[in-house]
Amino acid sequence: MTHTQAFTARERDDAARGFLLLPTLPAGPGLTPEAARVLQEVPGYLGVPFVSPVFQALANWPDYLVPAWNAFKPVLRSPEFAAAAATLRVPAGLLPEPDPSLPTDGADIDLIHRYTMTFHQLLPELLLLTSCWYRGLTSDDGPAADPGALDPGPRGIRPGAVNVTPDGSAPTPELARVYEEIRTAHDHPRVLSFYRALGNRPAFMTGVWDRWGPVAVSAEYTAARAEILAKAAAAAAALPAPVTGTGTAGEARAILALFRGRLIPALFLDTAAVLALLGETDAIASA
Repeated sequence: MTHTQAFTARERDDAARGFLLLPTLPAGPGLTPEAARVLQEVPGYLGVPFVSPVFQALANWPDYLVPAWNAFKPVLRSPEFAAAAATLRVPAGLLPEPDPSLPTDGADIDLIHRYTMTFHQLLPELLLLTSCWYRGLTSDDGPAADPGALDPGPRGIRPGAVNVTPDGSAPTPELARVYEEIRTAHDHPRVLSFYRALGNRPAFMTGVWDRWGPVAVSAEYTAARAEILAKAAAAAAALPAPVTGTGTAGEARAILALFRGRLIPALFLDTAAVLALLGETDAIASA
């Protein structure tokens, strides 16, 4: 077995453990003051008006999250990180054509576009971050982040970035079917908030998935996800990674593998599909 094969097997096993672990975590963990500060800082450094669930999950192990975040902030704000994230692209041939017949269900299409763009712009950076952090827990290869490096500080929320929260209503039977198909197709432990927020307009979310779902279970989709993951791992190998000694490294590794290997790549491809169906092809990070 080669080093690459061993790494892939370990990450696959870690992701399987993360799949079981994530649903057991409390919705609102009792935060230490240090972990609470990290969650307060995350939006300004990543440029979005919310905290990604990967940080909320890792806050259950502040002895890992806090030093990893503090060491990685200078890397996150570096030109090298931005350039590496920009190489993570969606294969253009995978995307659907714009579809004017997509039912809008009275939705504010401009808001949906801005919300989807907020996620789509975030996800390459989040994939690269989780790839770096996972490498820091699993490999001695590559540079280590310097906890004493100069931190340029947060960049602030991107102009136009928005958050939309699920309205909390029970899904219609048809929407429940769509949610379960999404969860199953992507092998996720639960339906992510992005899909549930689009589900505020059931006909729109159903229309998107009915057009995109067959692609999401195709060999082409699987190949595109694998390509993006390989590029992220290669880029992360050249960037400094946080190296922390902690007794909870196993749990953190499982969560990072789940988000890096399953949740983030699927969401990156799916947000691109939503933008493509809306005719916003110029906004997609595609190759």
